[in-house]
Amino acid sequence: MTTYTKHAVKGAAIVLIVSLIAGFLGYLVRLILARNLTLEEFGLFYAVLAFLGLIGFFKSLGFDRALVKFIPEFLHKKDDSRIKSSIVYVGLILLITNSVIIIAVYFISNFLAVNFFNNPQADIVLRLMAIAFFLDSFVLMLKFAFQGFKKMMYFSGIDAIRMLLIITIMLIGFKLSYGLFIPVYAYILAPIVLMIVSGIILVKFVFPKFFVSEFFFDKKLLKGISKYGIFVTATSIGTAMLYYTDTLALTYFAGLEAVALYSVALPTAKILLFIPRAIGGMLWPLTSELWAKKEKKIIIVGIESLFKYSVIFIVPLVFIIFSFAELIIVVFYGKAFVLASNAMKILVVGMIFAVLYGITINFFAGIGKPQIISKIVYIAGIFNLIADIVLIPVIGMIGAAIATTISHLIMMAMGLLEIRKYIKLSFPVKVWAKTLLAGILFTATIWLLKWILTVNVWLETFIILLIAGFIYVALLFLFKIMSIKEVKDLYSRIR
Repeated sequence: MTTYTKHAVKGAAIVLIVSLIAGFLGYLVRLILARNLTLEEFGLFYAVLAFLGLIGFFKSLGFDRALVKFIPEFLHKKDDSRIKSSIVYVGLILLITNSVIIIAVYFISNFLAVNFFNNPQADIVLRLMAIAFFLDSFVLMLKFAFQGFKKMMYFSGIDAIRMLLIITIMLIGFKLSYGLFIPVYAYILAPIVLMIVSGIILVKFVFPKFFVSEFFFDKKLLKGISKYGIFVTATSIGTAMLYYTDTLALTYFAGLEAVALYSVALPTAKILLFIPRAIGGMLWPLTSELWAKKEKKIIIVGIESLFKYSVIFIVPLVFIIFSFAELIIVVFYGKAFVLASNAMKILVVGMIFAVLYGITINFFAGIGKPQIISKIVYIAGIFNLIADIVLIPVIGMIGAAIATTISHLIMMAMGLLEIRKYIKLSFPVKVWAKTLLAGILFTATIWLLKWILTVNVWLETFIILLIAGFIYVALLFLFKIMSIKEVKDLYSRIR
């Protein structure tokens, strides 16, 4: 048990740290674009990204993510030939599906530019970004292969390097004054570099037996990957309905300026999703391995711990962003984007639900039950789409934020109900309630100190967070959410 705890914590820590770096760099990309593009250009770029993201899930049909499921199983069986065959199958499928997608985009780009985006520049931006998405598909395949091999530094590092390359290209480009097309060229060049470097790392260091292992046609293997991939694709479509329909509905009903504001609010709130992503990055392949070994007890202990500690960790972060929303927006994006702060406050609350849901979906993915995830995200996605159509014409991006937050609540509730059908879990409901109370008192402390203190804004923020943070930690022990003995035990298991 101690070995698995150490392995899981180490893997999740690597993913979290590198993902936070990648997230910071990704956020920096938005800041650079916000400072160098007009509000309409900024909105157009992210509207195009949302559109391609919505149809982009068809380009892999979920085959790339299937590697996360099958590689650990074949590693356990020491079956190098099937590992190689799985990777080759996925690569060939990606080549075919991506070619179809890029051709389709080229045919409809002009129609969409005129009738949907209402901007003639959208035509060429769509075509060029379709090339970027084509190239990046193979980078994602290599990324999921790294995850399957449990090489978490390579898995998470791809996103950080991608953002670093994009930033470097953009900074050079904006110096040369190429405007809107600078981020487009950056998104094309970055995956070319990543594809070459990641491919070399895979065959040289991660799976050096790639070229010596036998490749063969295995109908059963291909069927297994296909079946898993179809459910993953269905899940991805539902996820796309959840996140991308907000942007597309805003594009149609509210215009590109509303898209620009929402494209600041949503990613800022979604920074907190790096926590479930870090957990999931390790939980998915580890659950797959333990499920194959029939080690249910270890899975139960691990997930119960995640349910408890993930909420303890995320609650103060949620209330910090909620309390300092206006300051965060103005400092990073400028006063032109301050109207995004109210939507961001609503969205960030939904991240608490998203963290718990994230744990359950990685469990289902690990045990080979993606159809459950599909059912959950489709129900939430359909709700989100209907809510967008009803609310956005009336209250704009606030309506989009409300729809997304309620959708996260729906997914969390369904995920918790479904997981108990497979393992006998005890939900730490009392701990969640006490943690939420501690979070409310933490927030009250922040607002009280903001009202009392009248010093430099940065000094004030530092003092507030220091005092409020101390109070939150004290409340964890006062409410018996955690104990000294528990902390020592967890530390010894990690060591």
